Amino acid sequence: MTGKLREDLFEGADPNIGVTAPRGTTKARIERAALQLFARHGMDGVSIKQIAQACTISDGAMYRHFKSKDELARLMFEAIHAHLLQLVDANIRPDASLEDTVRAVVTAYCELAENDPAQFTYHLTHRNYFLAASGDGGANPSDVMSARVTAAMASGEIPSGDPELAAAMALGLVMQPAEYRIFGRIQQPMTELIPVFTTAIMAVLRAA
Repeated sequence: MTGKLREDLFEGADPNIGVTAPRGTTKARIERAALQLFARHGMDGVSIKQIAQACTISDGAMYRHFKSKDELARLMFEAIHAHLLQLVDANIRPDASLEDTVRAVVTAYCELAENDPAQFTYHLTHRNYFLAASGDGGANPSDVMSARVTAAMASGEIPSGDPELAAAMALGLVMQPAEYRIFGRIQQPMTELIPVFTTAIMAVLRAA
């Protein structure tokens, strides 16, 4: 991806709001500082010393809360990943149609992208690393989409085919624009595009 990361997306975040820790705690401040730095520079481009300096604590104080930078990075990723699935569950009913499911998944990604750009950017840019390291990927919105597409193919609601390929194509219609937004190639808020993404995904699934 060419272009410059939109620093303005990360400005104004409350330094007291972490990922897993209670608001206002030292641990929360460490998580927020690390999250902002990881989103901007990547996990490998950030040191423990830089995180400590960003939240004005000593290196030693960091280790009282996290054994290592890798542990901090992994715990935050897992929490964000689980939060995405919770966002999907919050927007979907047990009897949800295929389109309802698509909208719920799209809404989860778009809401996270707008409500906490640093969390979304960190998850987006480190997803392959952590899901590959976990061995099975864990439960996630991709599984929700794949399961619903499989059911829709089985019932004849959409053409038969490879459900994993169809689900990947569907999610790509959200994730690629999200990446473009991070690098300033799309300016419109992701939440305003939920209807556009939902319509586009349904068109792909019906044509697949």
